[in-house]
Amino acid sequence: MLKHYKKTNRQHSKSFGDVTINDFANAVVCSNRPKKSTNNVVKQESEKAWDEIADDENFDYVREMNEDGTYILVLRQQCQQIKKSDKEPVDNVQMFNSHPLDIWYLISEHIRPQDVGIFAGICKASYAVVCSAKFWFTLYKRFYKYSSCLPIHLQRDHMVRLYGLRTSVIRALYFMYPPFANRLKSVRQCMRHPATLVKKQCVTAFYKQGIELLYCFKFKEYMRSLKQVPCKQNVIDVLEDVTANPDENCYILLISSKRLIPIPCVEGLILKSALLTLSQGFCYQRLQLEFSSQMHNYSGRTSGGSDHTSIVFDHVTGVKIIDWWDPQYPYNHNLKYSLMDKDEEEEDELSNNYESLFSMI
Repeated sequence: MLKHYKKTNRQHSKSFGDVTINDFANAVVCSNRPKKSTNNVVKQESEKAWDEIADDENFDYVREMNEDGTYILVLRQQCQQIKKSDKEPVDNVQMFNSHPLDIWYLISEHIRPQDVGIFAGICKASYAVVCSAKFWFTLYKRFYKYSSCLPIHLQRDHMVRLYGLRTSVIRALYFMYPPFANRLKSVRQCMRHPATLVKKQCVTAFYKQGIELLYCFKFKEYMRSLKQVPCKQNVIDVLEDVTANPDENCYILLISSKRLIPIPCVEGLILKSALLTLSQGFCYQRLQLEFSSQMHNYSGRTSGGSDHTSIVFDHVTGVKIIDWWDPQYPYNHNLKYSLMDKDEEEEDELSNNYESLFSMI
């Protein structure tokens, strides 16, 4: 019996048939279906001609690579960035008042000497006032009191030059201002160990012979020599430097002993260690200073040479460390005079001055 099949309306496309290499590898046009995103963009843009696109619309041509390695240019709309308003909200704006220098000068006339550092840290204007010569002259006149203990170069008639004015006023205040004088008394009561001068460089060393032998060592902070381009400074600017202080970060180590000990040349060397113990008879102290030309780091490494010089002071009766602002600190010119050959009267006067340094030990 014959079976009858119903004819369907399906029409086979002519494209169906044998597959050749020209359809894939050697095809001129890509046969793969493009991405949906690409079709959507192309369809949307094809509806509108190039001259109909508004100028205010943000479009850009993007180069994309297909799977077969060919590139096509696609017109895409740029993402609209949210523009931040130039005006910040009022809550985030920091409100401040800028006062002229005249007001800061008026305020500085009521600042105590111990509050100068706090006043200088308020703003740039207050710092500029503290760095001016007018501020230090006014501070000196406010607390000036005639005293016979005040050195001649710190008297009112001699306080006229600008160079080192800040340093001179600070030294004068330790003679005239009672809170600073009381502070010195409390500092002198507690003895500072010579080990606090470790890693500092010796600038000069000498001794004077009087009732006791007085040894003087001057130390400063060790600064590595860096190769810098030398700059020429104007002489007028140097002489008008109010904050100049040649003795900044300098210390004086004074040692009084009953025995004479020859001091080797230790200028330029760095203090490596300072050991203070008792002597054999338990009546005096024994101080051992070891100098080196190399700098010891915390990691144990050293930099520089390897020369070591040791000085042992036996029968020591007193050890004292003096800061640059202390009234007992011998100034540079005093150190210079002590190394020069003077008359007997001047030498006796200098030795008496150094002996007075140990009156409170």
